[in-house]
Amino acid sequence: MKRALLALWLLLSWVSIAQAQVPDAVSTPIGPSASSQNVEITLISERAAVQPGDVFHLAIRQKIASEWHTYWRNPGDSGEPTYLTWTLPDGVKAGEIKWPAPAAIPFGPLVNYGFSNSVVLPVEVEVPASAKPGTTLLLKVDATWLECADVCIPGEGSVALTLPVEATKRDSGDASAIQAALSSLPKPLPGKAHLTDLGAGGLQLVVTGVPADRKAYFFPHELKLGALVDFAAPQEFVRGKDGFGLNLVKSKSLPDPFVGPFEGVLVIGEGRDAKAYSLSADLIAAAPLVAVAGSKPAGGGDVGLLQALLFAFLGGLILNLMPCVFPILSMKALGLLEASHGDKAEARTHGLWYGFGVLACFLGLAGLLIGLKAAGMAVGWGFQLQSPAIIVGLAVLMVLIGFNLLGFYEIGTSLQGAGAGLAGKSGHAGSFFTGVLAVVVAAPCTAPFMGVALGFAATQPPIGALSVFAALGVGFAAPFVALTFMPGLMRALPRPGPWMSRLREALSFPMFATAIWLIWVSSAQVGQAGVLAALGGVLFAALAVWIWRTWQGKAGRALALVILISGLVGAGAYVTQAPAKAAEAASSAFGGEPWTPARVEALQQEGKTVFVNFTADWCVTCKVNEVTVFADPEVRDALNGDKAVYLVADWTSRDDVIAKALASHGRVGVPLYLVYKPGVAEPKILPQLLNAEMVKAALN
Repeated sequence: MKRALLALWLLLSWVSIAQAQVPDAVSTPIGPSASSQNVEITLISERAAVQPGDVFHLAIRQKIASEWHTYWRNPGDSGEPTYLTWTLPDGVKAGEIKWPAPAAIPFGPLVNYGFSNSVVLPVEVEVPASAKPGTTLLLKVDATWLECADVCIPGEGSVALTLPVEATKRDSGDASAIQAALSSLPKPLPGKAHLTDLGAGGLQLVVTGVPADRKAYFFPHELKLGALVDFAAPQEFVRGKDGFGLNLVKSKSLPDPFVGPFEGVLVIGEGRDAKAYSLSADLIAAAPLVAVAGSKPAGGGDVGLLQALLFAFLGGLILNLMPCVFPILSMKALGLLEASHGDKAEARTHGLWYGFGVLACFLGLAGLLIGLKAAGMAVGWGFQLQSPAIIVGLAVLMVLIGFNLLGFYEIGTSLQGAGAGLAGKSGHAGSFFTGVLAVVVAAPCTAPFMGVALGFAATQPPIGALSVFAALGVGFAAPFVALTFMPGLMRALPRPGPWMSRLREALSFPMFATAIWLIWVSSAQVGQAGVLAALGGVLFAALAVWIWRTWQGKAGRALALVILISGLVGAGAYVTQAPAKAAEAASSAFGGEPWTPARVEALQQEGKTVFVNFTADWCVTCKVNEVTVFADPEVRDALNGDKAVYLVADWTSRDDVIAKALASHGRVGVPLYLVYKPGVAEPKILPQLLNAEMVKAALN
């Protein structure tokens, strides 16, 4: 019996192996659809039946996977457009692709031109007059394209349609989709355009006879040799008396001398209200367009470097008085009291190390901000607080500092080193990291003058931007550093004594309050996951502190550090995987509708006054304004929806649309308050620190 079963098993195995060697029959008839890994193409027709001499449109419709894109006729810095190769019956002719307006797609330091989600590419087709009714036309096209996200993959497919020839033409069910694509194609420019050479690598595209309001973008057609512009360079909008201009940066590959005409697509506006025009511009010898008042972004674009540096310094000084800095101010004050009646030279050294820490942190944040922007990310001041993992880490850090101030554990003996837990050192390292921590905690606040200075920095090359951030750091560090160099004031401070221990313990409670606030911010970003992650991190921190206290020696302290790091890494990983919580307009002081650019335009067309509050739950300045100014009954009555509408742009979590809107008004952070009046295109920008009278006056 066993031998029979073995023989049967061998027979079945041989049959399966033999069958595996025989290829399956392949049947791949060409149909109207084909697909690659991330793009599906479909050949659609405007006609269900054609007639002799008919002229109609076929179209390739690309359905593109999320986060992937294909390319326009000029792909920009990299990429390849879609190419079509037709196989048609005798006498049938197909034209070139009629390209819709593309979108600019940042990719690291590059900018490409292309399409996301879906696009319809129409092609005009001519049927010969000799075509005979009763016959059919087989229309086949081989398509190739490049599909890209973080990587690029070549795509290709062959699609075909068979259309009957009849005495009378008939439209198909796809006719409306093709007509919609044709109607959205760039229209001829109703005005005039020309290019002016600005020298030093600059060009200005001047457009007259076409209204525009700060929002325009030029997509040049490809050139046989080189490229016209640097695709990744910003296109600065300039409004003149008779039109507007776009300041462009010449491509390094542009031949010299170069001659026109240069063609391309000009997109004015954004979103559904954007209008696309095809244009041809000759290079002429003419004076550049002179900007008139209001042509630059308000609150930053009309500021020079010296003024921006002054504003940054003043903003840094005032930042010391903002509520978000109070917990760290207490640590600074405690350290200063300890040093005030000791070695004056050592006190000055601690002050300088604190200043170095402030400067290092400001410049580090500036460098990271510049790098993220160069990578194509829309970020601004406070961007680090849009990360739930960083929020959770800061909450745990505040709890650890609170435990330290209560005396649960000591790292070093210097009170000035209370912030030195970051490095596990006292003395000068403690002073340095206290400065670093002060800047990190100050990020939720934006002091007066800061918004203008940071808005200017966002438009400058790296050297200019770093200079502004350095001035901000100097202003922030100046009061504490200057005090250590003033012996008279130092002697006037109270003498150290036992009362300082009680003060130190009392100052732990602002740290715990800050931790509670940060946990609340994390809940606004990712819901209950943020609370669970933060409390879990606090639990691990408490366990680490207990082991540090009770288990003496290197082994115990090493274990405490392992537990602390494990808790932080685990909490950060957990909260990073949690889905972002949808922004709720009601999270602000009261009511309010969610902000969108389209909603602002719709309300303006209705003749409404619009108040826009750009805010975030981690922005302390925003919250102070909301619980004071926006809680005022008269302000609430003024924003009741009858005469004025209140819109909330919640930037608690990262939102590229809000970031770009902030940048368009010369800001890189919140708060920002805009008041749009009926019939006035430009909004009024209110100060970052509000009062009720100021808001009521702006609304009236």
